[in-house]
Amino acid sequence: MLRNTLQSFGLAFQNIRANLFHTFFSVLGIVIGVAALVATFSLIDGLEKFAREQISNNTSFNAIVVETQTDKVINNLSVRKDSFQVIDYDRYTRLRANTIGVKRANMDNSFNREIRLTENDSTIGAMIKGVAETPWGDTILTNGKLFSPTAFTGREPETVVNTQLAKLIAGSDDLSRVPGKTFAVFGHTLRIVGVAKGKRDNAPPTAYIPISLFTMDDLHRGPPRLLMEAAQTEDVPKIKEQINAWLKSEFGENHVDFQVMSQDFWVGETAKGFLIFRIIMGLIIGISVVVGGVGVMNVLLISVNERTAEIGLRKAVGAKKADIRRLFLAESITVSAFGSMIGLVFGAGFAMAAIPVIRLFADVPFSAVLTWNTFFIICTVAVLIGILFGTYPAVKAARLDPVEALRRE
Repeated sequence: MLRNTLQSFGLAFQNIRANLFHTFFSVLGIVIGVAALVATFSLIDGLEKFAREQISNNTSFNAIVVETQTDKVINNLSVRKDSFQVIDYDRYTRLRANTIGVKRANMDNSFNREIRLTENDSTIGAMIKGVAETPWGDTILTNGKLFSPTAFTGREPETVVNTQLAKLIAGSDDLSRVPGKTFAVFGHTLRIVGVAKGKRDNAPPTAYIPISLFTMDDLHRGPPRLLMEAAQTEDVPKIKEQINAWLKSEFGENHVDFQVMSQDFWVGETAKGFLIFRIIMGLIIGISVVVGGVGVMNVLLISVNERTAEIGLRKAVGAKKADIRRLFLAESITVSAFGSMIGLVFGAGFAMAAIPVIRLFADVPFSAVLTWNTFFIICTVAVLIGILFGTYPAVKAARLDPVEALRRE
């Protein structure tokens, strides 16, 4: 059986080599279809890789995020809940103390508000960001100092502003006089203790204040997000379990108001989105592959007519119907593989050529990615097209009467 199959593929290669240009133009449809598949999948894989890198650069793999779910789904419609739980500063400190393996943590929320300067009674628009601890990550102190040790526990009306807000308060680039100034917001008169520079030059004017100054009404208007960073990546699942257990203990049945997420959640959601996109594009482009399959069937039907005498002679000397079917199926699969491999080369070349164009219009480090999954898909497509569109010609050849076949010649 194996020997006969290998002989069938050997004969198929000989026929393709003998009619190389004829075969190429006959399977041009499958070449174009496969090239489109390869180019599309390569660009989608490259886009997915870029998205993963952006997620990794902007968040830590060790980060665990706890967010309040303010909405619920009713009849496939997302609506805001009438009531929901939030984590205030006191609960944050208890959770922080009871969670083992955390390197650092913080809790924040933000509001866009108008602040009123005490010095001249003028107003400035700013983002007010409540924090449970001194900001970390992208905050660099330039003037003054950061929060005092008792600012959060003592609910002291202190604030640290970024350079964008400090320039608006100072009215110039001289920020040395900004520490010590005061402004009113949320019913508090806040004293500026320091100026911090962020990594983003286009950041909005921002004032960091102790989240412990917010009332429960404030927290419900802007539910805070809790962020914990594990000391080691392998501790992330354990910390998530600890947080979930604490939420159930603290809030009872209302623990469902919270969602605990880590980096793998965002990566997983991104992968799902790209998988759906890949399937949709594959189905659309698959139409051209089907057209290419029709071309393969046409090549085989022509081959059956041209080799009628050969088929009759083979059957006359003892070849069975299964041998004839195997011969033409092998040729169909080989022709499909031939077209698919050419399409693979053209598709990869097109994807590589598209990269400079994409980078020209979008200044991002984007690159196409040709994965083994794409190669496996193309091989599968080649075999399926060969079998699906080669079956009818193979059956037609196997059914030829040897006497009639020889007489027709």
